[in-house]
Amino acid sequence: MSFRLIEADLTEGDEVENTTTETSAANKTFPLGSLKPGKVYGFECAIVVNDSNGADTLTPAVRFGSSATVTSNTAIWTGSAVNVEDADVGLIQGKILVRSATEAVITVVGTDGVDAVATLGTLSTAVVATLTNPDTAAHYLDITLDWSVAHADNEAAAMSWMVWEITD
Repeated sequence: MSFRLIEADLTEGDEVENTTTETSAANKTFPLGSLKPGKVYGFECAIVVNDSNGADTLTPAVRFGSSATVTSNTAIWTGSAVNVEDADVGLIQGKILVRSATEAVITVVGTDGVDAVATLGTLSTAVVATLTNPDTAAHYLDITLDWSVAHADNEAAAMSWMVWEITD
């Protein structure tokens, strides 16, 4: 088994800031023809809170689907809405196993929200996701963040983001 890195952002991404709209913090577009039966992909996203306004909460999630509109895609996994402080972190890891031209099994393990280092348990799930024909539609994987209150001091981002293909 080997791994081929297909997406990597090792620098901090754009902040999700001053909004209550669920927004992508990290994403991967799978182009036409890439999601073939038997393909397996892994992904990992580390999240950091750069600034927080008081008792506001942040909810991380994973979405997957064939719409370029993030919130139109299926919510695969959602962490808890946790009161966050400056420098709180979270981690989301998962795999996508393409079973057929119409199905993928997506597994996700993530910290139960975003909070102080080593304070959160994990939440995990496995979902059978429906694929639009991958030969005619791109698919989108997004790690999203959603603030409870829009405030200029609510700022969080992906610290790192990687997607790899697992091959024989």
